[in-house]
Amino acid sequence: MARTAFDVQRDFALSSGLRSEIIWDSLSPDQADVLQLKIANIICESNAKNPNLLEKQRQQVFDNVWKQRIYTNRTLLSTIVYVLVTDETETEALQSTSFSCHPVVRTRKCMRGEGDGEGENSEGCCMIFIDEDGRVYGNWERYVRNNALPKGTMIAPKQGIYTFGEDGEVQLTVQSTPSTWLKQKILNAGDSIATVGGLVATVPVAATLALPVAAPILIAAGVVGVSTAAYSTVRSATRLIDRRWHSQSTSLRDREARSSWLGVAGGVVGLGATGASTALGVMSSKASLTTQLAVKGINVSSIVISGTGLLNGVYDLYLKISDDQSLSSHDVLQIASSLLIFTHSVNNLRIAAKVTNGSSLRRALRDQTRKVLDRISRESSKLHSGDSTTATSKFDIVRTLNDIPIKEALLAMHKIHAHLAQGATVLAAVGSAGLLPSFVIPGVGGGEMRLNIPELTSQFGNKFVQQIGNLGSFMDVLDGMTRYFSDQAAQLLMQLTRKFVEQNVDSIDRTLNTFVSTELVLYRMLMHCINNYEDCAVDFLERRRQDILDVIAKYFESLQPEPKDLKSCRKFKCAKCRGVYYMSTL
Repeated sequence: MARTAFDVQRDFALSSGLRSEIIWDSLSPDQADVLQLKIANIICESNAKNPNLLEKQRQQVFDNVWKQRIYTNRTLLSTIVYVLVTDETETEALQSTSFSCHPVVRTRKCMRGEGDGEGENSEGCCMIFIDEDGRVYGNWERYVRNNALPKGTMIAPKQGIYTFGEDGEVQLTVQSTPSTWLKQKILNAGDSIATVGGLVATVPVAATLALPVAAPILIAAGVVGVSTAAYSTVRSATRLIDRRWHSQSTSLRDREARSSWLGVAGGVVGLGATGASTALGVMSSKASLTTQLAVKGINVSSIVISGTGLLNGVYDLYLKISDDQSLSSHDVLQIASSLLIFTHSVNNLRIAAKVTNGSSLRRALRDQTRKVLDRISRESSKLHSGDSTTATSKFDIVRTLNDIPIKEALLAMHKIHAHLAQGATVLAAVGSAGLLPSFVIPGVGGGEMRLNIPELTSQFGNKFVQQIGNLGSFMDVLDGMTRYFSDQAAQLLMQLTRKFVEQNVDSIDRTLNTFVSTELVLYRMLMHCINNYEDCAVDFLERRRQDILDVIAKYFESLQPEPKDLKSCRKFKCAKCRGVYYMSTL
C-alpha cells in the first residue's frame, strides 16, 4: 500500500524530533566534510542530468549553509527538514500518495531568554532556511511566501520544526505554494504576454523591408515593443534582486543570472531605441529574444527543482517502500551510508543490521534517534535542575557529531597512518591468549565479547561508565586502541578519559545542552595521538598528559555557539523576534 504524505512526514518527525523541543546538529569549524556528505545525500546524483550542474548546486547549498556559522560563534547548528509538494488540494493533501520531497536546511540565528530565566532556546525566534537550490530565507515566513517550490500544495513541519502536539501527533502546515498564488499566475502570464508581444512587435518592422506599412500599425507595433522591453527589464531586474536577497549568484558566469542580466541589458537598449522605426524593430526583436531566454531559464530551473523531488538512495528506501517490502543486503548498505542525515552519526551499521523491511527500517531509525535525543533531554534537565533560575526552562537540544567510524576502519588505521605498527593482534585474538583486560568477557565459541560492567566501574569509576552512550561503539574504540597501543599506553588513555569525563563533561553537557559520551572522548584522544605523535609509547604519552587533555577541552569549547566575550563578535537585538543574536567573523 502506497504511503501518504502524512505517513512520510510523521516518520520524518519521529526520526528527527522529540516532543516540543527544538533539535540542532552541531559541527565544529573543521567538520565541513560532514556537511558536504549530508548535502550529497539529500541532493542525489539522479536528480540532475548534468554532473557539473549537480556539483554546482551542492556547492551553492554548502556555501550558504556554512556561512550561517557567523551567528553561532563559527560552529554550525543546523538540521534538515522536508517539505512535500502534491497536486492535491489542501483538504486532500495529507492523504496524497503522489508527491515530491524537497529538503530544507534550518540553521540557528536568534536566541531568547538571555538573563530572564527562560533558558537558552530559540523557540519563536528567527532561524535561517536554505533550500535545495541554495536560496537563503531570513525566517520561516519568508520561506513560505517566497520559496521556489513547484505549483501545488506543500506539507511542511509547522514553523519549519518537527514537533508534536499534546495528542502526540506531528504538527504540520498545509498550504499552496507561491507558484500557485494569483500574484505568481499574473507574473507568469506577463512573461507569456511579453514574449508574444515582443515577437508580434517585430513583424511590422521586418515587413517594412519588403512593402510599405501604414503608420498607425507601426505606432502600435512600437507601443507593444516598448511595453515588452519595459516588462522584460523590470522582471529581469526583479529576478536578479531576488537572487541577491536569497544569496544566490548574480555573476555573469551563472546561467540563470546571465539570462536575467541579458534581459536587463536588452530591455534598456530596447527602451532607448524608440527614435527610429527600423532601430525599434531591431531592438524589440532583441528584447523579445532575451525575454524568451529568461523564461527558458526559469523553465529549466523549475524542471531542476521538480526533478529534485524524484528522489533516490535513502529517499526511495525510506519514503517509498511499504512496511512489508523486503530489503536486500545492497539496500541495507546503502541505508547505512545515508542515515547520517538523520542520526548525525558516522557509523550506522548497527541500525542497518536490524533492517529486514520498510517497517523495521523506520522503527530502527526512530528508536535510535529518539533514544539519543531523549538521553540528551534527560541529562540537560538533570544538570539544570539545581539552578533555580533555569530549572523549569526549555532548552534547545544539541547533538554533537559522533564521528566514531565502523570497527573495520578502526582496525585498518595502519593503512592510512604508516607509522602505526600493524603490531599486536586484534582484541579478540588477544582474548584467545588469555590476555584480555579484566573488564572484558570473552565471547562463547569465539562470539562477540562483552563488558564486565562491575569490573569496569571498579577500575574507572561510576561516571566513566554512566557516560558510555553505546557499548558497541565503546568496544570498537577499545578494539582499535589495543591493536596499536601497548597495554600500558591504553591504560593511560583510559585514565585520561576518566579524568576528563569526571572533571569536564557535566560542564560541557550543561553549556551545550548535549550529551558527551565516554567513547567519544576516548576516540578523540586516540585519534589525536595517532594524528600528531609518531611515538605512541607510554613514556612519551605520559609527558603529553596535559597536552592531550587540553586538545580535547579545546575541541568541545569550539562547539560553544555563544561567545565567551564580545571581543571577537558583535551582539544585536533582533527587531523581528526580539531575541538576541551575535555576529562573528569567519
